Amino acid sequence: MAGSWVGDWGLDAANRHRVVVILEWSGEEITGVVNPGPNAIPLSSSSVDPMKWSLHFVASGKDASGAAVSYDVEGTIDDLGTYNRTLAGTWKVNGQSGDFSITRQ
Repeated sequence: MAGSWVGDWGLDAANRHRVVVILEWSGEEITGVVNPGPNAIPLSSSSVDPMKWSLHFVASGKDASGAAVSYDVEGTIDDLGTYNRTLAGTWKVNGQSGDFSITRQ
């Protein structure tokens, strides 16, 4: 679960956005940031369902222009036995819903 995850998200196939998510696993909880750097958006909550290999997190902050942004992300891990596993599912931003796919690097 922990590591750098890189991929894209979008509200539709024509409007995709590159995303980097850094996740840390303490053994009890997941912490991390969306798009690390000076405008990083920290995870405000997260949960894992180990039976389904699913992850849910919420991140709220400001985007590069200073506008409020809130992400609500829910996905399932594929290729569990490989280092470069994939997490894919639903990516909601400010109430609009799209999809995402990120791969651990």
